[in-house]
Amino acid sequence: MNGSPEAKAAEIKISFAGAEAAAALDALGLDRSDGRRRSIHFWDRPQPAAAADTAVTLPLLDRGVILRLRRDDTGRGSRPDADMTVKLRPCPALPAPWRKDREGDDWEFTVEEDRPGPAFTPVLAAALQAERDAGAAHDAERSGSLDGMLTDRHRELLGAVGLTGEGLGGLTALGPVHAVKWKQDWDGLPRAVAIEEWTVATTTTTATTATTGHGLRFLEVSVRADLSDAAEAGRLLADALRELGITPPQTGETKTRAVMTALARDLAP
Repeated sequence: MNGSPEAKAAEIKISFAGAEAAAALDALGLDRSDGRRRSIHFWDRPQPAAAADTAVTLPLLDRGVILRLRRDDTGRGSRPDADMTVKLRPCPALPAPWRKDREGDDWEFTVEEDRPGPAFTPVLAAALQAERDAGAAHDAERSGSLDGMLTDRHRELLGAVGLTGEGLGGLTALGPVHAVKWKQDWDGLPRAVAIEEWTVATTTTTATTATTGHGLRFLEVSVRADLSDAAEAGRLLADALRELGITPPQTGETKTRAVMTALARDLAP
């Protein structure tokens, strides 16, 4: 019998897009050479959209399933060179083994609330992240095949939401997304603050997308907190940005959906 997973922590996120992202990065005074550089690919099954104003639909993303492969652009010592993640957001009811955090030697499953600004409305999310070989990950990016990246545990979790066999066939690689991530300790925040920039070179950007002269750009500032402290952490994060001269956006844009949609449009005939 399935039941709802229980989160003990939350990730509070404030995202900037386009020119706002570039301005926030400048205000934070971050040097890209100091950050962790990664290449990110997603997998989905882009389909022509029925609506005239929408170029493509993403069936897996629309049902709350995200398949993400990340690979370090350079070696990071003892850190994993690559990781494959299956994320469920919003997370549905799941069998008992998948209702709480668990981990093994090279994998980790976490349940938490995503709380994106400006409203910080909680969305239950679950993610299974497993370390992968960097060379194999690079091969998957080039071939577009996800087969060697999904572990048995990934497939078990996907099976719990009805994705098996043909449901995982015919997937298309969407990428690369170029990411740089920093972690900093900010006064007053309960844990380290993560700052991540995503840039994507696309050919189909429009006036309504988060564009710069080079394509899409997003900057996300986030912090994790226990659920009991999440509301206060959101306030503290927004206040800390204001103290740095950065005004949090009044509207939020989901970077994953915007990026995957733009990449899928580029593949459309």
